[in-house]
Amino acid sequence: MPMRPAHPLTLSLLIAFCPLTPQAVAGELPPEGQPTVSASMGPVQVDTPLAPEARQPPTGLTKEIVFHVLAGQIAAQRGNHRLAFQYLLEAAQLARDGALAEKATRAALAWGDEPAIGQGVALWLDIAPDSLAAHQIAAFVRLRREDLDGAMYHLRRLVNLTSDEGESGFVQLARLVHKLRPPGQRMELMELLTQGEPENADAWFARALVAAGAERNDEAVEAARRATELRPDWTEPRLFLVQLLKDLDRKEEARATLERFVAEHPRDQGLRTLYAQFLVDDKELDRAREVFAAMLVESPREPDVLFALGILSLELEDLVSGRDYFTRLRETEERRDDGAYYLGRVEELDHNPEVAAKWYEKVRGAHSLDARIRLARIEAQGGDLDKARERLRQLRDQNRKQAVLLFLVEAELLTEMDRKPEAMKVYDAALVAHPEDPELLYARGLHGATMQRLEVVEADLRRLLELDPDHADALNALGYSLADMTDRYAEALELIQRALALKPDEGAILDSMGWVQYRLGNLGLALDYLRQAGAKLPEDPEVAAHLGEVLWALGQRDEAKQVWEKAQVKAPDHPYLLRVISRHHATQDGSAP
Repeated sequence: MPMRPAHPLTLSLLIAFCPLTPQAVAGELPPEGQPTVSASMGPVQVDTPLAPEARQPPTGLTKEIVFHVLAGQIAAQRGNHRLAFQYLLEAAQLARDGALAEKATRAALAWGDEPAIGQGVALWLDIAPDSLAAHQIAAFVRLRREDLDGAMYHLRRLVNLTSDEGESGFVQLARLVHKLRPPGQRMELMELLTQGEPENADAWFARALVAAGAERNDEAVEAARRATELRPDWTEPRLFLVQLLKDLDRKEEARATLERFVAEHPRDQGLRTLYAQFLVDDKELDRAREVFAAMLVESPREPDVLFALGILSLELEDLVSGRDYFTRLRETEERRDDGAYYLGRVEELDHNPEVAAKWYEKVRGAHSLDARIRLARIEAQGGDLDKARERLRQLRDQNRKQAVLLFLVEAELLTEMDRKPEAMKVYDAALVAHPEDPELLYARGLHGATMQRLEVVEADLRRLLELDPDHADALNALGYSLADMTDRYAEALELIQRALALKPDEGAILDSMGWVQYRLGNLGLALDYLRQAGAKLPEDPEVAAHLGEVLWALGQRDEAKQVWEKAQVKAPDHPYLLRVISRHHATQDGSAP
């Protein structure tokens, strides 16, 4: 019985949803290497016109078309892209269907046979001459063959077709050229494509994009500037120009350019947002908040602006404003989890742990794990350490990829509660479950130092250094521990020197170098390193304790006292600092240290 003509959707559904398994029609497939295809499947060029008989409109969804579609899909499932191409191309020729021609072409791409790719895309363009994807692949084939003239035809068609759809054809072209050409040849091709377009902003912006990708930065800057001049109301090239200048370490020029753009377009949200980001980078948080506040006047319920204002308020320690912005963020019904999480942070900072906990319980999504960890901290600090530990254990069971982090949090909580032996047991269990994990080895090594257990320090940090000989922090921690807990000063010095070579500006390593020089009796060197460390870490009470020790040893006792007193104001309960101050006050009174 003859089949009825196909409904327009029938063939598309057949292409998308083949209900048969390979086994169901395996008996109908010819042996591999012996496909049944028509004589029209010889190689053709990309722009070769098809024979008149191939142009005839389809008469319906015939058994032959169905067979070739199914056979092509099965071949593709088996990974035989050559066979898939042959069947799908035949189906596309019979059905005159662009979707099938595209599938055949993509099978040829997977196969990697250029004549087949050319044959597939030729049919595809014959059926759908305005297909952007078909012209992209045709250009790709031509460029691979170094057929620049042939490629230019398809690239220009892409520009025209994209522009007809209301997009920037040249910008789309720039992205394609970036993928197709090696860096040294990109600009040559783009210059050819934009010839005769001296007043076209799209063309200049495309040239800027390609030049930046080819690291021809001066040309990129000039082309982007030209695009902004030709179309004064187009934001994208302005944003690109400013970011490019910033990336080129021309930050002052970038900021001046951006400020001029904002002055010219004071209501442009993109420009103002970028300007606020510049202000944040320059630590001008109050001004950044003013910029976002002005934007909020125009869009009072804009979630991203409310979020930015909330974060800036927290940075400025303005909890009242932060609470207001994050509450308003929740009321927009967007970014609700962000709002709940940061409202919890606000309440924690405002010493309202019970209110903070209620907010953290509402959090889902990206902040969920951190919110649960903060809940555990609140429980531990509220006196229910057992509940906090049970929460962390449950989180480890639910988030196995974050198990190491959760072990570290539990051990830190126990340490904060002055239960160091129990914290050591947590580290021990964590390393049984995750042997040789670098974070755990480092953390247990440092914890061993707080317990004066040199054997733990050495075992863990030396194992970590076997795994990563250039782990600067491990080198520093081991060197400092040896200088502080033993008289193996030469060994300590060698370790700290290696660490300092890797991180010459690291305050903690400068402190260690000063301390080992003090232990070696090199007081002048020690003072120099410790002053450098103090400049890097002005809030660190241990660095202040060390600096005071050296000043005291050099007879500069008034300055030593000033250093200690200043540090004590910031950290009145720091145990190491208090021990140092107490010891030297006892010495001053004539008592034994």
